[in-house]
Amino acid sequence: MVKVFLFLLVVLITFSANGQDYNFSIPEFKCVVEVNRDRSLDISYNIFFECTPGYSSIDIVDIGFPTDDFQLYSIEAGVDANTITSISHSSYIDKGVEVHLDGNAIHPGERGYFWLTGVNENMVFLDTQDDDFASMMFSPTWFDGGMLSGSSDFILIVIFPEGAEPDMVRYHDRPFTSSTVDKDGRVVYRWEETRRVDSDYIVGISFPEDLVDGPLTEKPKEPLLSEEAMVGVLVFGFFALIIGVIVLTAIRVLLKAKRRKEEYLPPKLGLEGSGIRRGLTAPLAAMLLEEKLDRVFALIVFGLLKKGRLQLDDDKLIKINSTDGLHFYEKELLALIPEVPTGKPVPGGEIRRIFLKMIKVLAKKMDGFSLKESQEYYRSVIESAWNMVAADRSAEKAGEILGDRLQWLLADGKFDSRVRKLSSDRSILLPMYMYGYFRGGVTGGRLTGTGGMSLSQACSQVAGALERAAGNTVSNLTKLSSTVTSKSNPVPVSTYSSSSSSGGSSCACACAGCACACAGGGR
Repeated sequence: MVKVFLFLLVVLITFSANGQDYNFSIPEFKCVVEVNRDRSLDISYNIFFECTPGYSSIDIVDIGFPTDDFQLYSIEAGVDANTITSISHSSYIDKGVEVHLDGNAIHPGERGYFWLTGVNENMVFLDTQDDDFASMMFSPTWFDGGMLSGSSDFILIVIFPEGAEPDMVRYHDRPFTSSTVDKDGRVVYRWEETRRVDSDYIVGISFPEDLVDGPLTEKPKEPLLSEEAMVGVLVFGFFALIIGVIVLTAIRVLLKAKRRKEEYLPPKLGLEGSGIRRGLTAPLAAMLLEEKLDRVFALIVFGLLKKGRLQLDDDKLIKINSTDGLHFYEKELLALIPEVPTGKPVPGGEIRRIFLKMIKVLAKKMDGFSLKESQEYYRSVIESAWNMVAADRSAEKAGEILGDRLQWLLADGKFDSRVRKLSSDRSILLPMYMYGYFRGGVTGGRLTGTGGMSLSQACSQVAGALERAAGNTVSNLTKLSSTVTSKSNPVPVSTYSSSSSSGGSSCACACAGCACACAGGGR
């Protein structure tokens, strides 16, 4: 049996690339696939978009194709009766196109029919169980469920090659809703239902192989070694190597996945600019360096404490004074904190919204500037702050500098390890305003008054108080990074499916490729 695997490319449209927020519904979704004699597919889409009021306009649509064999020159697209010429290889998905709607953008509260046609070559293969048959599998493109509202009247039509007879064709896995013979004498299968178009919808067909031009994929030749001998070689010769590779790969994948959850910056931020973006606040600079979001939150709290808009009382934040002169993220956080502590944490979703807005603002501020150069600059600012704090000075002067530069120390991802390297012999006196953060002076092993303490102890105690307050203020703060990343820098997903026997048929579909790229209403 020819064992061929079906690879599905599932690509999430990067709606956050321009710092925009999309939401739309698709009342009608229709895809027509025509199998040609040269083994290519003519693929067409008619997608009825409704842009949700209050969200960004649908200005770009990315459509994926099954393989790199799609022909860019063959693709045509438009909205309603208007043809669009701005079509190019997508910069966001591996195999697909991006269509810039330009003056035909679908604005909030408006509707529009988006249509696209194109050709993808080399899409028919030998059936896996019957050499006299060819087969093809396909799934229409689908959409990011986070931006999609409601269900669609879904129609998928597959047209067999010319010459196919109704009693000599087969379906696989998913039964068709109806079948007909069109006016040109070609067999047509139709799948129709009401569904959300946010996942794959795989269908397969087989037909006599002489209906398409060869050569089709052939059965593999008999190996030089017998199957038993090959198994012996693999087991005894490469067993240890294979297991080692699997283990190492699994470890690398897990580590990479863990790091990826914290990579919340949009992928194109600052990559095409030049020069340094100076003047960022410590929280925005920490974001630029992609430090953990719980540390960014602590920096925002520190700024509000320093400005006298918050106080700490038994590791709980208390709101005081007005919001005049505050940064937007400080105002929005202050609005979430009650006048009188209730003991109930702020929902993580509200803080997620603030972080996403900060990322959008940061992306706008970085427009035209270099990400690499700017990151190096703020690392030098942080390094300078450590050098200034660690310099040998009087206890009073050292405390004053610490109070002024602590925000930059906290922006360092290596804060905890670097604090342990600070002198524990030299005492410092924190400035009085710094103790004012902590209502009534904090005891219990935390800040203990205006007397001297070591530099490392002062840093650790202030940072610890901020972290405890952050943990008491926000529910699931440490888990926010992955939820923010899924919105601001979503992960492209690829899946595959092996061929399998179809319901009601004696043969199994061979891989024919499928158009499973995630399309979307702009980004």
